[in-house]
Amino acid sequence: MIVTTGDLKQDYEIIGPIYFQLSNKGTFSSQLGKLIKQYKTEIEGMRKEGQIGKAHLDWGALYGQFSVGQTQFETAFFIAVQELKKRAELLGADAIICMRQDIDMDTTGFQYFYLQMYGTAVKLN
Repeated sequence: MIVTTGDLKQDYEIIGPIYFQLSNKGTFSSQLGKLIKQYKTEIEGMRKEGQIGKAHLDWGALYGQFSVGQTQFETAFFIAVQELKKRAELLGADAIICMRQDIDMDTTGFQYFYLQMYGTAVKLN
């Protein structure tokens, strides 16, 4: 499935907006854990190929604080795109255009994030 942050130079019919949200806090964190297990094989393959960084301690650990590392963002982004594709396929879409993301950080220690991903599902002509 084509996923782009821009438009396509191809005719298409707009199906409608699609949306997915993910967080590592509260109720949504259990969803993140389940999805990481579901996509385990793909995530490990991407780590081996260098597309997602290897898990490691970040600077927060040196100061006795937990903070979200780049690897967790990369993993969450990958999962969100895959889930967005699934939602588009359910609607009969061939592509997602104008995909956008919004990441909100919990400013108390930067240990939690909220990721919203959205775009427009389209059917190619």
